[in-house]
Amino acid sequence: MEERKQKSLIRRMAGFVRGIKAEGTSGAGGSIDEKSASALRRPIADMDFGVRVDNKSALKITAYYAGIRIISENVASLPVRVLHRGDKGWMPDSEHPLNRIFSRPNRYTNWFSFVQTMVTWLKDWGNAYAVIERQAGIPVALHQAHPAGVQITRAGMGAKYYRVTFSDSSLTRLNGMYSDEDIIHVMEVSIDGVKGLNPVYLNAGTLEKSMAQERFAADFYRKGGNIKAVMETDGSLGDDAYKAFMDHMALASQNFDTPLLEYGIKYKSLDVNPVAAQLLQSETMSLQDVCRILGLPPHMIADLSKATFSNIEHQTIQFVQYTLRPLVKRFEVELENKLLFDSERPYYGVDFSLEGLLRGDTAARSAYYHNAILDGYMSRNEVRELEGYGKVDGLDEMLYPLNTGTVGKDNNEKSE
Repeated sequence: MEERKQKSLIRRMAGFVRGIKAEGTSGAGGSIDEKSASALRRPIADMDFGVRVDNKSALKITAYYAGIRIISENVASLPVRVLHRGDKGWMPDSEHPLNRIFSRPNRYTNWFSFVQTMVTWLKDWGNAYAVIERQAGIPVALHQAHPAGVQITRAGMGAKYYRVTFSDSSLTRLNGMYSDEDIIHVMEVSIDGVKGLNPVYLNAGTLEKSMAQERFAADFYRKGGNIKAVMETDGSLGDDAYKAFMDHMALASQNFDTPLLEYGIKYKSLDVNPVAAQLLQSETMSLQDVCRILGLPPHMIADLSKATFSNIEHQTIQFVQYTLRPLVKRFEVELENKLLFDSERPYYGVDFSLEGLLRGDTAARSAYYHNAILDGYMSRNEVRELEGYGKVDGLDEMLYPLNTGTVGKDNNEKSE
């Protein structure tokens, strides 16, 4: 029996892979479009939970919405800056024109909202787009474009072109065909390097299961399935006795009195309803499935079942390292390639600063800064900046312990 099940599963997986190859290579340049992506959403034919999910309805799943909100807000809250590489290494350049865009990318959106919107689209649709508005070749604005309004085509030598359609009437002037150089395109996992895969389509079974569970739970509780107790008796009650008993119970309940149990009836309390307990377990499993899709530690969306005081800080640091860092790197690379001139790229870069999220607790930061200052690789003003304080005159000099120095050199200044 087990061997037959395994062979059946292998045949289904083989059919799924063949479907990817057949559908994924259609169209110009072999890019996967929404039609072929929809063919990937049901690799197993009998997986049907009675509901359908799309990118909009998926956000009605509490865990999915909360996860995307946490990721997008964290990325949007990161300080972004233009760096310049000089004699002293990479240093912030507050005079570069891109700083204006990183403050207000367009007239109707601030930078926080712009990044939050782009990350939301990226995690929900697998792609995020923005049109670059230029004046005399210089970028002056970024206009976020909904993924549903963007189509990618391939031309000779594999060049990408984007047909962008804005639904907002005030932005219809931006509708048209754009070359790759004029579009910010950040993508999630991709199998062709042209367009990111839609995570909702690929994980439709998991998300539909979560929605089906919520519907079942609603029906269960609405129909009185949350049974707290039962009443039992050794014999059977006639219609008259049953009606009299129920009338007495209803009257006692209305007056908040303690009912008197007649006819040998006993009240038996149920500590945990088995169906309700199974619903809770299923909801926990669905929440963890969503966390796997988004790369999110469960404790960040209020699942503390596996969290402890000792590991929750390390899980948060891993969230920064393995979820946020690759995500912001996608943005950094795309912004550098599309917003900087060829002559600038060797000397300028874009940086989303993650240091603030990796600082740890107060005791850990204090020990780190203490060693950094005494070992001479950070100044006291650099520490103050990281902690959000202003610079103080006289704290830019590097300190080092008096009992250390370069071999063969005198560290003491000799007065003449």
